[in-house]
Amino acid sequence: MKCVKVKGKEGNKVKDMKKYDLFGFQILEFEELDSTNTKAAELLKGGLEDRSVVLTFRQTKGKGQVGNSWESEAGKNISITVVFRPERLQAVQQFAVSMVIALGCRDFIRKYVQGCCVKWPNDVYVGEQKMVGILIEHTIAGAFIRTSLCGIGININQRQFYSDAPNPVSLFQLLGKELDIREALKELLECIGKRYERIREDTELRRDYLEALYRKCGDYVWEDASGKFVASFKGIDEYGRLVLKDSEGKERVYGFKEVKFC
Repeated sequence: MKCVKVKGKEGNKVKDMKKYDLFGFQILEFEELDSTNTKAAELLKGGLEDRSVVLTFRQTKGKGQVGNSWESEAGKNISITVVFRPERLQAVQQFAVSMVIALGCRDFIRKYVQGCCVKWPNDVYVGEQKMVGILIEHTIAGAFIRTSLCGIGININQRQFYSDAPNPVSLFQLLGKELDIREALKELLECIGKRYERIREDTELRRDYLEALYRKCGDYVWEDASGKFVASFKGIDEYGRLVLKDSEGKERVYGFKEVKFC
């Protein structure tokens, strides 16, 4: 692994950046960042290659879905943004990126614990507890995806959580021992890389994604803008929307944040 140090500016502070290759990814490692997604978006202006990764082990203002924050103790967890620039992948296939990232993260977690699943659209759970948070931001050029910034936060060695997040869990809490963070990063990127190589294999991706889904069997209470209802999982449509069948036999289709578990 060849490592090059590059000086760059972060706000009014000068930061060291290490640049090296790992499992077919180009790593841009920073000592500290507010948010890896924010830094990746900034670096895109100067051009970033497909399979670039913005990495820090000290993220101070991690971004979650729809304005939420992501708690991560310095030096204890993985905080990265994977940059994908797939060649001529149609904009209507955005959900393929989500499946690649979610399944890659699940493949990694399953090396250590069982009961790992994907909560639609892309959080990774162990049982009823959240271990991986994912935030994906796309830019579109015409009919195709131009770039996908895939922010990933994985709870590795954190012993306690202090935010008001309802159900976080770390590998340390489940295993009772710490993992080597850099070795864990290598394993994670290897898993994501294998999934990305098959991003155009839609049948295979969807099969594995549906097999991995949280609460894919049985009736559960859900809530949308109209209130609570009972429904079972029916499928995921071509746009990645959740398809449910309610207790009256009616089919309901939802985009992200339009429905939630109760």
